[in-house]
Formats: sequence, C-alpha cells, structure tokens
Amino acid sequence: MTERERLNNEKEADVERSSEEIRQDIVKGKEDISQKVDQIGERIKESLDWREYVKDSPYWAMGAAAGLGYLASRVLKTRTTPMDRIMGAIAGEVHDALGGLITGAAGPGLVKVTLLGIATKAAAGWIKNAASTEVAGGGPRPQTGRGSTVSQRMDTQPFVKINH
Repeated sequence: MTERERLNNEKEADVERSSEEIRQDIVKGKEDISQKVDQIGERIKESLDWREYVKDSPYWAMGAAAGLGYLASRVLKTRTTPMDRIMGAIAGEVHDALGGLITGAAGPGLVKVTLLGIATKAAAGWIKNAASTEVAGGGPRPQTGRGSTVSQRMDTQPFVKINH
C-alpha cells in the first residue's frame, strides 16, 4: 500500500467512529488526567511535609533547627548602645552600694527597703533623664522647675562662653 492509500483508510476509519466513542475517549482522558493530577498533588504534599523529614532523620532536623535558631539570634540580637552600658554600670554600682541595706532588711524593715527601692528607681530615672537631655542637647543644661535653684528667667537667657 502506498502512503496515500493508508492515510485515506485512516481518515475513513476516523469518520466512521461514532460520537459515542469520541465521548467515551474524552471521559477516559479526563479520568487519566485527574488521576495524574492527584498523584502529582500527593507527591508534592509528601515532599513538603516536614514531619516525614523529622521521622526519617531526627538528628539532622535537630541540628538544622539549632543552626537556624543560632543564626536568627545573631541576626535579631539587639546591640547595646553606649548609654545602655553607662546606665548598666551606674545601676550595678547603686546595687552594690545598697546591697548591705537590702540583705539586712527582714520583717519590719521590708517597708524601709521597699521605699529605698522606689527612691533608688526614681534617682536612676532622674540620672538617665539628665544624661539623655545632655546627649540630645549637646551639653549640660541647668535643671529648672520645682526644687531647682535655677530660675526660669535665667534658663531662657542665651548661654555665652567666655574664654580667658
């Protein structure tokens, strides 16, 4: 048979197929595609399931978690500023200086220690405020207001530096 005759016979066979056979082929193709998509979905789900990786190699998973935790802690670590270091040193000195008072307080002296702690916290806040205004303002500024010996009028006058 020649090539032309064979093509003509195939065309006639295709024409002779009924519409029902074509529908059945389409339905069968849909089912095949649906099965393939389901299989691919299952494979993707299995490959992304971290629990399977942990079950298969728990030591590697622990090592990876520890490594990621270490890296995250290094990246997200807050850096202390010079002001934080200064305030920490001052707080340590105050704590050491008042250590004898705090350890000696027991029973009725607890109220005294509590009041002393409140006063210490207020003093540390005042020192921190004074230090931060000094850094922000570019130099020391006299404290004004309640309990201050500097008047408001004196504070508003310009600061003049005289060199000798």
